[in-house]
Amino acid sequence: MRSHPLVSGTSNLLNEDKCYKVSLVRRLHEDNLNSITDLALLGAGDLLIVQLWIRSCERVIDKGIKSLFHADRKICKTLSVLNVGYIPKITNAAIFTITSAAKALTDLSIGFCDEVTDAAVQMLMDRPNHNSSQL
Repeated sequence: MRSHPLVSGTSNLLNEDKCYKVSLVRRLHEDNLNSITDLALLGAGDLLIVQLWIRSCERVIDKGIKSLFHADRKICKTLSVLNVGYIPKITNAAIFTITSAAKALTDLSIGFCDEVTDAAVQMLMDRPNHNSSQL
């Protein structure tokens, strides 16, 4: 497993000194992203990320998701694939934030998010132009 520039092996936080090096990142999918935190998501919102896998990031909560998509950040326009599966503290509120802010979102994985209820799944199904095969 190789280290990813957004995740420091010791601090597990986004390193502001390295932000300029990852300004062209379009896809984040690494095994070591499971230690990412809400603070790291705050920094990632200003990147032009198209695909983001934060699956099993147990330290991410609704607050981190909200900060990622806050105030029409760059990621709101570019993110098309998001995997938040297996994050135990993600709730319906995070799913509502994601679907209302991520304008380019086509694929969303929410598998095994124990706090996400049928109401959020129904909201996803009721979205215009949804494709249930991508849920």
